[in-house]
Amino acid sequence: MNNYELMVIFTPVLSEEEYKAAQKKFAAIVTDNGGEVLHTNPWGLKSLAYPIAKKTTG
Repeated sequence: MNNYELMVIFTPVLSEEEYKAAQKKFAAIVTDNGGEVLHTNPWGLKSLAYPIAKKTTG
């Protein structure tokens, strides 16, 4: 089986509960389609090189 990497940038205005729910949602999308989540590595809040949807952090 091939290994793939997925990076998701969340908006910085999410609460901790909303952030955890969003992480679970994306993990569920992968597992529902036959994939397997082997490792997660949350980076925390980072500055973006350019604004995305008028947000400079994510």
